[in-house]
Amino acid sequence: EGEGEGEGEGEGEGEGEEDVVADLTAAGFVVEDVGPAEDGAGLYELTFAMPNDYTNPNGGTHEHHLSLVHRGYAEPMHLVSTGYGNYLGHDELALTTLLQSNQLVLDKRLHNGNGDFADFSRAQVNADIHEVIDRLDAFYTNGFIHTGLSNGGTDVVSFQRVHADDLVGSMTFGTPFITANDDRFPGFFETVDSACQARLQAIQVAVLTRRATVETLVLAPFLADGYTRIASDAAFEAAALSYPWLFWQYEGSAEDCAALPDPATATDVELADAFGYTVSVFGAFPMSDAYLLFFGAYFFEIQRDGGWPQLPRAALEAGSLIRADLIDMEFGVVPEGVAPPVFGADENAALRNAAAASDDIIFVYSASDPWSIGKITLDANSISDVYVSTTSNHTADITELSEADQAALMATVAGWLGE
Repeated sequence: EGEGEGEGEGEGEGEGEEDVVADLTAAGFVVEDVGPAEDGAGLYELTFAMPNDYTNPNGGTHEHHLSLVHRGYAEPMHLVSTGYGNYLGHDELALTTLLQSNQLVLDKRLHNGNGDFADFSRAQVNADIHEVIDRLDAFYTNGFIHTGLSNGGTDVVSFQRVHADDLVGSMTFGTPFITANDDRFPGFFETVDSACQARLQAIQVAVLTRRATVETLVLAPFLADGYTRIASDAAFEAAALSYPWLFWQYEGSAEDCAALPDPATATDVELADAFGYTVSVFGAFPMSDAYLLFFGAYFFEIQRDGGWPQLPRAALEAGSLIRADLIDMEFGVVPEGVAPPVFGADENAALRNAAAASDDIIFVYSASDPWSIGKITLDANSISDVYVSTTSNHTADITELSEADQAALMATVAGWLGE
């Protein structure tokens, strides 16, 4: 089905913008033409009314907001799951640019603020993706490749598990397969640059020890984020607990390590600047109301069946630098008014087993990313592939693999497309 049987109006080379808008409208989307891009690709914003519950035709709908880069019906369709709402818009991922393909960034129920948690399940998310493909594959006839970033990779594996026929292949980036309070993660910090890690831990202790001044400096730009669910002092402790993790997740180069201040000589302002830069990577302060609003649905997912990492905290607790009951920013807090789920170990294991036994999935990781501790181990009979970058972090993409790995990966993609 993913290769698109049937022919749609305007199919083939040379279709005009009017045809694309008409076809997408006929397929059930509300279309806004916001292009073209600099290279001439069409840019469209699509709104689609998704069923709240695919098992209940009378259960109402909610909106999804998708972003399309259109190069032609005869080109492959790169379907992107971010794992959250559609925050990418028309930003092209490396695979899109390398293939000069179309790209459609998916939205995700609840992560975009729309939907009901009573209807929030992997099955419903899978049905959302299938519905989009089903309405597009009459036009886009050269196959759908589904990729996912981080938590989006979980969606990729979950979708391929039940709708493999919709796709020619799948790819995940930085997606871990872990369990509840996974105790493999503290060991990650023994695998990185030991001098850099020692400096990170010294900064971590220093900002907590000198917090009377540092906390005020760090939080000052983020007061508008709100701290009604988690008090600001607890949010500061949660950020400090995750500081080394966040550094390795999003920074971690030799240059980043060299730029770290020495807490033995650094002023409070220098400490606050370095620490604040790393922990503000999300644009909202960790565990603030604004942060929890964006990540609440994710926290529901990981507490339900995704799993979350254990962070090294015993020494900080023993030194009374953080509270024993501190809720860390990897476990998080589910949205207000939503009952925390009971962790489903069976579903957690089922998805991991599906990934391990998968065919036609490419898994990309970075050795410098803490999440790589959850790197999938493929079964002997799997015909999927695992690639690891040694030069990047959680944001690693195809272009940060070795030249040999890039060539092998793209050869696999070419095979998916029958080239």
